[in-house]
Amino acid sequence: MKKLILLLSIGLSIISCSPQENETSQVPALIKVEQRQFHNEVLTEKIILEYNNQKPVLTSFYDKNNQLTYISEFNYSSTDYLSSTKGYLPNGTLNSETNITYDNSNRIIKIISSEENNTYIRTTNFTYNNDNTITSKTNSNGNISTKIFVINNDGIIDKEIINENVVTSVVYENLKPLSKTSYSTLSNYTYLENGSLPFSFYNVFKNNSTNVVLLQNNLNDSLESFTTELIKKVASNSNIFEYTYTLNDDNYPLTKKEFYNGKLSNEFDYYYK
Repeated sequence: MKKLILLLSIGLSIISCSPQENETSQVPALIKVEQRQFHNEVLTEKIILEYNNQKPVLTSFYDKNNQLTYISEFNYSSTDYLSSTKGYLPNGTLNSETNITYDNSNRIIKIISSEENNTYIRTTNFTYNNDNTITSKTNSNGNISTKIFVINNDGIIDKEIINENVVTSVVYENLKPLSKTSYSTLSNYTYLENGSLPFSFYNVFKNNSTNVVLLQNNLNDSLESFTTELIKKVASNSNIFEYTYTLNDDNYPLTKKEFYNGKLSNEFDYYYK
């Protein structure tokens, strides 16, 4: 399931944005993002994410030799909600699939993922409780795990609890994370004064931030998806992520570089219509 989880993480991290921001500006149509991953500053993988009508539609993975290794597609319902993702091997063989079920309020209530001819199946059910919490119960080939997500007064998930322990908590300013504590590690966020991201994964869920977290079933992997502001640094006692950008005339990114503890780890190129 690693490729599927990576796909969802890429979609969230590349196109994070808030519907309350950039309302007065003309947001450009994003058509493609090319990501290059590095280990010890050596290229290991290239990922191309394509868009249509302001929604991600196709992700192509390439190895360091530019050979295609995997293809993933996003599929949408008649009401334009993300309904499934499918992953294919280079020869066209279906390798993985995720199907999403919503309730009448368009909240995610079930996610079923399968991989390698259904040899690995994971089903997660979500129960919405009366105390502003959501219970997540996952069955992974017979192994059961549960967690609880806590929704704050602004309607945003700000805590994840496993076995009665808070494993991740977030302090927000509106939708912008200021800090997170994940497994006792505190990280603080700083932002650029200018610039913003061009597109929102909220579009896939009609501005429902809770669905973004539930798609990942993980708060730590999703919390940066709630702001258009450009993150400059995420720093903890042990790790520092730093980001540099080049912006176009409208202050949207053309390129982005990510450095992990001083070493280049990712590069992104943004393409607009």
